[in-house]
Amino acid sequence: MGKRYYCEYCDKSFADNPTSRKTHLTGNSHIQTRKAHYDSFREEKDILNDDRNKKPCRSFLSTGECKFGERCQYSHLTNETRAQLVEIVRQKEQAQEKQREQSNIKVNLKESLDKWAENRAKRQKLESELSDKTCEDKISQVFVPEYKLADCLAAFPGVPPSLLPPKEEEILNSHYEDWGW
Repeated sequence: MGKRYYCEYCDKSFADNPTSRKTHLTGNSHIQTRKAHYDSFREEKDILNDDRNKKPCRSFLSTGECKFGERCQYSHLTNETRAQLVEIVRQKEQAQEKQREQSNIKVNLKESLDKWAENRAKRQKLESELSDKTCEDKISQVFVPEYKLADCLAAFPGVPPSLLPPKEEEILNSHYEDWGW
């Protein structure tokens, strides 16, 4: 049995060859189900914009059904649904506006610049104090992490040197004149 192509939109499977795949992908049922899938993720604002230029569907308004369904060129939004969508869009826009205002409040340029200048002055003062000390004082202030042998390796006798953790003296006494290649 040959390979089969499975279309997740239509929930159908068929022989995987170029002609049958092209026939399926260009078919009305596939196009409609794919459009319905992506329409379910549309924003309310986009739905209102698309529906704004459409006239109401008489069949849908009178009977509640339309034989054309999603392919209908007229609007299927009722006044209540439209009002709900408008309210949702308005609330989202207000929330975005509030967020923009809060971000503008947070970024007060004068305060930010003053804070940066203050931090820079402190940092320069600390650096100048450190530069006055001798090299030995600087070395004692270098943070050297404390390494220890992994628990799973501690049980083995004769662990190779490459797996042993470095000692503090080895780290402090190492001199690297050239970095890179």
